[in-house]
Amino acid sequence: MKPIPTFIAISTMLVLSSAAGAGERAKADVDCKATGEKLVYDCMIVLMNKNSGDPILGAKILVKAEMPSMPMAHNAPPVTAKAMGKPGNYHARLKLEMQGEWALTIDVSGPLRDRLVKKLQLGEMATMKHEQSMRPDEAKPKSE
Repeated sequence: MKPIPTFIAISTMLVLSSAAGAGERAKADVDCKATGEKLVYDCMIVLMNKNSGDPILGAKILVKAEMPSMPMAHNAPPVTAKAMGKPGNYHARLKLEMQGEWALTIDVSGPLRDRLVKKLQLGEMATMKHEQSMRPDEAKPKSE
């Protein structure tokens, strides 16, 4: 009859320990700027504790980029973000395949483990005027 109370005690400890670890979450602000190179972006990541807002120091950050509109078709090789001078600031340089909406998956390890996904519009998207068409032969003639 002892195995059941022991099982309940161990189960309770496991649940409580996983709940305590789940309380630590990360939050990231991401800002990517174009460099002089075509489709290369410098991304600044400010990583902080979601609850306290304190900067997260000594984190290992892996950044992966993928186009949500074209899964598995357009993605960039993962890069490791480097710590910058200011606490909680990290830098990653991304080389993308095209302009558009990109989802950045930020895997954090070190003082805490977390995964964040940030969607960003990278690059200038050409906007078409109402009269313009994708094919020249379909363009409306101009009224004079």
